[in-house]
Amino acid sequence: MRALALVAVVTLLFSGHAMADGKPPYEVGRMKVTIMPEYDSSAVLVIQEGKFADRTAFPKSVSFTLPKEVTKLTDVCSLSPGGHHFCQLFKLDYGAEDTKLNIKLPYSDFFIDYQYAPFTVSENSVREFSFPLDTTNSVKTLEAHIQEPYRSERFTVTPTPVETYKKDGFNYHKFIFKDIKAGERKFIKVSYSKKDIKPSVDEMYSAMLTPSLFSENSGEIMLVLGLATLGLLWFFRRRKGNAVDDI
Repeated sequence: MRALALVAVVTLLFSGHAMADGKPPYEVGRMKVTIMPEYDSSAVLVIQEGKFADRTAFPKSVSFTLPKEVTKLTDVCSLSPGGHHFCQLFKLDYGAEDTKLNIKLPYSDFFIDYQYAPFTVSENSVREFSFPLDTTNSVKTLEAHIQEPYRSERFTVTPTPVETYKKDGFNYHKFIFKDIKAGERKFIKVSYSKKDIKPSVDEMYSAMLTPSLFSENSGEIMLVLGLATLGLLWFFRRRKGNAVDDI
């Protein structure tokens, strides 16, 4: 009996340690996901940021769930209390339905952005996809913001957003979800048509390209500017030398 009691105590101690320090899921206090189809490429750009509820529990290892069609993972960062980004090493586990992102965060705040390709882009076509919101961890408040691509038509989202607003020339659709349990399935369905295959920023910022003044005879112009600069340097150096001789 004493041996059994000792085994029970040891098991309880180790299980308690695992619960306090071990694997996800954990609770996220607030998370914001911004979804931008065809923003700077033919893929969907996703920015996921938030903060875990228990700041004192960090550093610790956590997991996130990304769509299986991820093509580029740009940033996996932890944010310090001062707002500084500390990008971290991570591990990806590829599954049949999704991709698991495993990372050890030094701070409770996180910032992740990636691109994924849930549809094929072609001219005069309908783009449709169902975005799976990350519910690896429970979330008290989850905001989702869907950006309409520039020049898109017949844009629809499901479920009904709580708000539609404009920002930086784009239309956005805002969703708010409360008290999401870990593993609870949440999707936002997006559908729109588009005549071209250009991403949004190509068209919007084309006015910022190099002026046509330099597009023709640019080599000759740069040569003249370089010679003029050398001439000025020689002139000022000569004046300085003469001034020294006069002292």
